[in-house]
Amino acid sequence: MDSNSAARGTRGSALVEVIIAMTIFTLVMLSSMAMVESGRRFSNSTLEITAIEEYAQQMLFKIEHELANATGFEPAATLQQPLSATNAIGLAVDSSLGFPPRGSLVLERGTAREERIGYTVLEPDFVTFSELARGAQCTTGQDHPFQAEVLWSGLAEPIALQANPPLDTYDGIALEQGAGIYFRGDGTGFSYRIPIDPSGGNNVLNGEDLFWGANVPGVGPTLQGWLALTYLPKDAFEEAGARFDLNKDGDFDDVFDIGQIRRASWDTSDPTRAEDLGLGPSNIVQERCQWGSDLDGDGFQDPLFLWNKDTNELHVRLFLIGTSRELPVVRRIESLLFLRNEPEMQ
Repeated sequence: MDSNSAARGTRGSALVEVIIAMTIFTLVMLSSMAMVESGRRFSNSTLEITAIEEYAQQMLFKIEHELANATGFEPAATLQQPLSATNAIGLAVDSSLGFPPRGSLVLERGTAREERIGYTVLEPDFVTFSELARGAQCTTGQDHPFQAEVLWSGLAEPIALQANPPLDTYDGIALEQGAGIYFRGDGTGFSYRIPIDPSGGNNVLNGEDLFWGANVPGVGPTLQGWLALTYLPKDAFEEAGARFDLNKDGDFDDVFDIGQIRRASWDTSDPTRAEDLGLGPSNIVQERCQWGSDLDGDGFQDPLFLWNKDTNELHVRLFLIGTSRELPVVRRIESLLFLRNEPEMQ
């Protein structure tokens, strides 16, 4: 072998060694970076679920403070004209008191024609819901007759008959103070009013009664004011993709809406005077097409809000989803509020 060939061989061997060394170095660096990134994600996810719970607790505290003296309401109405299965323009009712400016209705609950209808506009006449989304929440569009029952789907309340009620009279059984309570409704909202002084002062007394209303931004305290807490989905979680049985029912088939509690305030004398604010984290879980269903596998349904008008109690249940060690984690926080419906004496 001549000297040139030997030199070329030496240079080739050196090049191979350099390439191997660089490859090893790159793999080590990538591995180190991956470990750092994994640690960073773990840290962030751990802080995330902690922050989510803390944020939700702060929201609950604010809700408890406002509702301490509030009075709950049961939004209900009847159709004022027949509604065809294809009408997505609007529907007229006899009264919309307590219905938020946007939300979801349920028509003819418990019958073969039960349908959920979303709406995004409450017209200036305050008896017409428009811009309808027919067949919402996995229902189908139906024909509905004159004077059919129209309910705000958000409200959940115990039914009158608690001893072996017919199946078509309730939507679930919730666990309340150790006992099962039959209720109807989704439990994704609560409509209410609070004591106000319409003059802008601090006197909420109207003789032996109270002035009821709300403080609406741009209007101030008004007797035409209303408030509502509502659930708005923003994202989704699929058990199959995560291989995580969120509601502990033994399968990975379910899909869940992930959303936020929002606070609506509005003035029934002017539909343009309304406000919609997000409260707390956007990590609240509800099973898709079965809002208010069992989320912890204990055999009882879990409505976000369950209002008992006879006892003035509002049970709030929040299931929050986050991550820890890059795995889904669900936390439950709840509060039992007693709405005194009277001014808080200082």
